[in-house]
Amino acid sequence: MATTNPLQKALDKVGIEYKPTEFPNCGLHCSLVLEKEQIQPLARALAGKGFFIETVTAVDRIKENIFECIYLFNHYDQSQRLLVRVPLPRNRAVQPSIGRIFPGAVWHERETTEMFGIRFEGCPDSRNLLLPEDADFHPLCKDFSGVS
Repeated sequence: MATTNPLQKALDKVGIEYKPTEFPNCGLHCSLVLEKEQIQPLARALAGKGFFIETVTAVDRIKENIFECIYLFNHYDQSQRLLVRVPLPRNRAVQPSIGRIFPGAVWHERETTEMFGIRFEGCPDSRNLLLPEDADFHPLCKDFSGVS
């Protein structure tokens, strides 16, 4: 029997297993950890099934020497919240941009670049949003000690 679940359809399209979570407990329908190469195909599949991007941000997992790039997607017509985490090495924090797929992601990618230093390859606009253009620091990194 074919599914009518748009999230499951989008995940099936790119070969990612749908593992539902308990929405009442966590506010998410699915949570995934993906490789950075999977984010653009997933974003295209989600866009084709009526999803939008809520946010793009990051978490500094300094003890593990990684950043987690965080994406939160939702559906326009049905409540279908998806959380995607992409681990990146702190010393090579480069992530493919989804800004050409979801134009609303560009602002979030720009802010994440400023705050954490994660570079979004292919982002249509890489200007700073909050910090001066010549800023060479990333205030939300856990090893940030302040501007001298």
